[in-house]
Amino acid sequence: MTSDMSDTHYHGEEISADTYTTLRRCQFNLESLEERLERMENTTATMKEKWRRGDEAMRDFTGKGLEQDLVATSIKDLVATTIKA
Repeated sequence: MTSDMSDTHYHGEEISADTYTTLRRCQFNLESLEERLERMENTTATMKEKWRRGDEAMRDFTGKGLEQDLVATSIKDLVATTIKA
């Protein structure tokens, strides 16, 4: 059994119905894989952005927080020694 599948790349050449079915199934599988790959890429980009923001927040917390604690402690110590003296 042959069929004229004009929407294939064969441009009107006759191919068997089985061949056409196989081509369509492969095309569907490729489209499904493409969609899955796109979703994985989007998920990866989202996670990288979350990690980047988390890293920035951690640097802010550990850097500025530690500096502020050290300054506050130094001021308290200075005030305490000044008052005692």
